Amino acid sequence: IITYLMDHNSNEVHTWSHNQNCASIPYLFPDSTIIYPYRVPNPSMNAGGVGGGVSKLSWDGSTLWDYQFANDTYQHHHDVEPLPDGHVLIIVWERKTDSEAYSMGRQTINNPLNQMWSEAVLELDPETGNIVWEWHLWDHLCQDISPSYPNYVTVSEHPELFDINNGTVGSSGGPGGANADWMHVNAIAYNAELDHIVFSSRHQDEIFIIDHSTTTEEASGHIGGNSGMGGDFLYRWGNPQNY
Repeated sequence: IITYLMDHNSNEVHTWSHNQNCASIPYLFPDSTIIYPYRVPNPSMNAGGVGGGVSKLSWDGSTLWDYQFANDTYQHHHDVEPLPDGHVLIIVWERKTDSEAYSMGRQTINNPLNQMWSEAVLELDPETGNIVWEWHLWDHLCQDISPSYPNYVTVSEHPELFDINNGTVGSSGGPGGANADWMHVNAIAYNAELDHIVFSSRHQDEIFIIDHSTTTEEASGHIGGNSGMGGDFLYRWGNPQNY
């Protein structure tokens, strides 16, 4: 696998060779390094866009750092987003069992794995290898099935939350076989001026914006941060029938 750097006249300027297949696009930095999201050989969750690893390479191809996110709980997929301070936002599937999903008010699981892969955003500090901030979709769900389940609301009155019964959960086949991919987040970006994160969901046909100025604790709730809304959606666009 080769990453090509091209000029505006489509001339090849430089190349980087990789042993692993790409998960999405590489990112080029002013210092001539690149960040490369790649596929690990044995992902813990496998569906279209699966990744599992993120590495940073120098101009000569030397590995400056390399981290993998492929365990029983999290599996990186698709995109990453480098931040101005050198940290990196990582999109991951977050594995939930069918029992966990049903206990939150989900009514159907559409895959033979009996799982539901939610989404999370992890912020990696490559200097230490630590996750320094995180946001979990699971903390911002709602349902209108029964007050006996958590987060019972009138969904149309709470666009800042996501209805756990929207859409199907995975399938019996596809790239990698049966999967429990619910949202299929494709891309993530960062607005430094507003300190906002935006990400897109293919399966839900929506774009979401969340507040990055929160602490991790605030991001798990509904208050705090510059917005005062914690980790709830500040804005969403694309599929209003979802709410």
